[in-house]
Formats: sequence, C-alpha cells, structure tokens
Amino acid sequence: MAVSQNGWPVNPPRSSRTVPGTNVRIVVADGPAGDVLMYVLSQFDKRVEDLDQGADDWGYANRPIRGGTATSNHASATAADANATRHPLGKRGTFTGPQVAEIHRILSEVDNVVRWGGDYSGRADEMHFEINAPHSRVAAVATRLNGGGNPSPPDSGSGGRATLKRGSSGADVALVQRFLGLKADGIFGTDTESAVKRYQSRQGITADGIVGPATWARITSGLGGAVPGTGGGTPTPTPPGATLKRGSQGPAVTTLQRRLNAWYPAYSHLTADGIYGAGTESVVKEFQRRAGLVADGIAGPRTLAALKL
Repeated sequence: MAVSQNGWPVNPPRSSRTVPGTNVRIVVADGPAGDVLMYVLSQFDKRVEDLDQGADDWGYANRPIRGGTATSNHASATAADANATRHPLGKRGTFTGPQVAEIHRILSEVDNVVRWGGDYSGRADEMHFEINAPHSRVAAVATRLNGGGNPSPPDSGSGGRATLKRGSSGADVALVQRFLGLKADGIFGTDTESAVKRYQSRQGITADGIVGPATWARITSGLGGAVPGTGGGTPTPTPPGATLKRGSQGPAVTTLQRRLNAWYPAYSHLTADGIYGAGTESVVKEFQRRAGLVADGIAGPRTLAALKL
C-alpha cells in the first residue's frame, strides 16, 4: 500500500469539508485525521489569521513533495495549507511572534499530533500543517475534541482546566510538563507527580502531586509573568524587567524558560532551573530568528515584549 511521507495511506476516503466558523472548504481525510486538521484550521482562523480568501487554502493533492521525490502528505489528505499566498514556501517570518506563539498553543491543544511547516529545520513552509503521528494517537485526540475520552473532568475552580493527577493524559498534562521543564509526553506518571510536588513545595501549597485549582492558579500566573518564589536560590537574582543573558539567574530566567517551553514545544525543552546557560541562549536565538528579531541570544526589551514578558 502506498503511503505518504508521514506513513498514512495515499488516496484515502476523503471529503470536502467546511472549516468551522468560515466559508472555506478543504478536502481532507475522513475520520480522525480530518477532524483534527479541521480543529487546527478553525482555531487558526479564530486566533491567528482569518482564512479570508479560500482559493489559497489547500488540502488533498496526489503529488510528491515540492522539489523532492517523497510522496507529499497532501496525497494522504492529512495536510492542509492555510493562506498560502501570504506565507509562501521557503520564506520565514511571515507571522509575527505572537502569531507563532498562538500557533504553538493550538498544536499543544491537539497533543502535537500536527506539525507546522514553520518549525521545519530546513526549508520553511509556514502555510503548512500536517498530521505527524500514528493513527492511534490521532484517533485519541479526535475523540477528545469530539467530546469523549477526557480522562479528567474539568474542575470549575481551575479556570475550566481539568484537575490532573497520576494517570491523567493529554494537552494539559503536556503543558504542565513543559512548564516544569520535563519531557512533554502528555502522560502524568511518577516523574511528573514528583516534579509537581517539588513545585508545590516551593510555592508553599499542599504538595500532593495533584494539579488542582491552587496549583493551576500558580502555573497560569507563571505562564503570564513572573512567579513569586520559583527562582534558583541565587543571592543576586536578575530583577524583573531586566535584560537577560548568559550568566543571569533567578525568577525572571525561570519564567523565560517556562514561557519558551510552553509556547514553543517544537524546539524548547529547557530545564526551568533559573540559570541562563548555553541551552537557554540557544533557544532564545532560535525564537529570535523565527520572530524576525536580531538573533543574539540576549532576552532584551524587544525579545521579552515578543514573549509578552
């Protein structure tokens, strides 16, 4: 059986579907792959950029990858291009920094089973979104998006987020893991539980390893700005708002690391230790390059503003 670059079968059952909230129709695979792509495109329209032209929003096409011989993921109807004329193949920086951050948040919501072409290490393809996971993972995400399979019910005291504990899984677990500097596999196991307990202890809240309302409130605060009491214990921490660079330490660096992990999981997997070392500098440079800023690895006013810090 012929398959595309991502391993999905070529020429599957497929339909022309309307992206929710728009008049744009795109041909995508029937079943979970199409469901997940429709969600990503609908959120892209709501939160990143209007799908306002239609003629440059593309789905199924039985062809090789442009400039190559491998079969394109468009051939398996598991890829879609959004506002292609605004974001031409090979060009970087066609989205603003906040738009890129929002794209990554959307992909986190589908457990990163969709890959964005703007994250390619080679030729950029910022119009492009493609399924990048096996059927079982994509089906689990589609089930959740369609109203089933949520392993933990939302707790109204958590701002609408689910209470998480050992055995939970999904996008919220991955968000917490990135925030804590862990591998974001979306599975709440013993390592995640231990990290949550350590974080809770530092924050002065009950260290039960359960991400409930109190813990969510601290994490949400940390994603939006400095988190009191989460520094690396250095006697001379970098003050909030200061330029951060290699050698800086303290809560502001921890917040920067957590923001990068949470918003840019495709390339940021930092340990949120409050120490601005070579790894943090490298990730900052990558962010700056993608955001169209001077890639000097120094988190100055423009870089921090792009990260809303």
